[in-house]
Amino acid sequence: MTVNWRKVPRPLLVAVASVMVAAGCGSGGATGSDGAGSDTPVRGGELVMAVNVEGQTMDPVWCATHAFDRCAPVFGTLLRFDTEDEQFVPGMALAFDSEDGRTWTLKLRDGIRFSDGTTFDADAVVFNWERVKDPANLSPSARIAAPLTWRVVDPLTVEVTSEQPNFQLPWALAQGMGMIGSPAAIAQLGADFGNAPIGAGPFLLEKWIRNSEARFTANPDYWDEGAPYLDSFVLKVIGQDDQRLNALRAREIDIDWSLLSKDARAIEAEGFTVHALPLVGGTGLNFNFDDSDLKDPQLRLALLKTFDSAQINSAVYPGDEPVDAFLFPDSPYRDDSLGTFPEKDPEGAQKLFDEYLTRSGKTDLTLRLSTFAGLPALGQVAQILQSQAQQIHGLTIEIEAMDYATLQGVLRSGNYQLGIAATLSQHMDAIYDTFHSDGTNNITGYTNPKVDEALEASRASKDSMVVADAYKVINGEISKDAPLRNWRYQTGYLFTPGYVKDLTITGTLSGAGAYLDRTWIDK
Repeated sequence: MTVNWRKVPRPLLVAVASVMVAAGCGSGGATGSDGAGSDTPVRGGELVMAVNVEGQTMDPVWCATHAFDRCAPVFGTLLRFDTEDEQFVPGMALAFDSEDGRTWTLKLRDGIRFSDGTTFDADAVVFNWERVKDPANLSPSARIAAPLTWRVVDPLTVEVTSEQPNFQLPWALAQGMGMIGSPAAIAQLGADFGNAPIGAGPFLLEKWIRNSEARFTANPDYWDEGAPYLDSFVLKVIGQDDQRLNALRAREIDIDWSLLSKDARAIEAEGFTVHALPLVGGTGLNFNFDDSDLKDPQLRLALLKTFDSAQINSAVYPGDEPVDAFLFPDSPYRDDSLGTFPEKDPEGAQKLFDEYLTRSGKTDLTLRLSTFAGLPALGQVAQILQSQAQQIHGLTIEIEAMDYATLQGVLRSGNYQLGIAATLSQHMDAIYDTFHSDGTNNITGYTNPKVDEALEASRASKDSMVVADAYKVINGEISKDAPLRNWRYQTGYLFTPGYVKDLTITGTLSGAGAYLDRTWIDK
């Protein structure tokens, strides 16, 4: 058995240097009798991974943010973040450099072609970034791109200018702006490109059966000679955690995506490899600050005073500790004197609720709780949250369960009151998009001038102490206000048998993900 823990990244990350990506920068130790024990990569074979939800589209303006595991094989990313050495490394691009955080230079690799034979160059990158900016495409990364301008310097160079200094900008090229599709294919296919994507990554999409599986085959013209090692890759959708775990045990799948520490402990004891990546954020209860009722801070506080994460974790996530602030207790960015989550106080909750009814002229109140359908653990959490809140006399919580794509649309449109959703990332800068007033993923409508100022400081400064102090302020404020009240401190996991070698682990908005271009099977 092997447990591979990745560290939580530092707040300040320098621009990537012009170095080559090392082969096999992930880790995938052998377990038990699985595998032949060779350290020499073996070519061939098919790798099967299972995740819990389906993606809406494989258009890179969307899926680079919300469907990494099915899109990275097709597109790759311009940059990667090495979780072992805590630094950016080249991907499809060689370098992304800046001295002042405002003017950046992107250098691309020479000789890359999309799988349709067209050239992967500076014009292609700019074409894709313009699509991110286009409001018609509804890209989650549009606000990241909004303060940026760019120009093609030469076929392999793009100059990027940010309105304000942003030393965290490389994250955008490892995620939301990092996947580049073929401009020719996009022009030809139009809206259907998301169903038949063409990129320059290590794999080609062969077939996609929604809510079942996507099948990929090796790209014979991939730029990195010798890669990928695998002949094919299959991404299955298995919503229930126990079903994915049993499929792994039965060797029906080779990688099981998970956020459950109880499953990590169980599968570790059985001799499997556990790849673990501590995450920033978590799944929690989101409040719509623009809702006619929930815009009242005292009503929100009343609901927060019924919240009992210990009860939730005891019932659904046994062994997980209760949560008292947004960040992990041992986070270097926690200063509890600056704020923690409101404490449980049923009597205080009732008093605040009664006062709200008096102010609003209502005699009772019904609120909707939007959540995922087909995910038993979150369904159970929704019922516990309903029971906790309904300890307040006069309050009714109605649960609305819907599929992932529908829920994402509801949350992003603001057409909800209470919603179960996650903000997860391997890096602290992702909280900018979640909690800044103009954040890309600010689905709650939360606005706090102190948080905005601190978030902006976290990007503008090269001083690590300034950045750390800013994050402490942010954690305190978002814990006190609790626009997202998480109940678990989450770690992203990938579970594998010992024969799966050289996974390159990365963080995504849904947990742990992997680059598979250098992964191989030792059977």
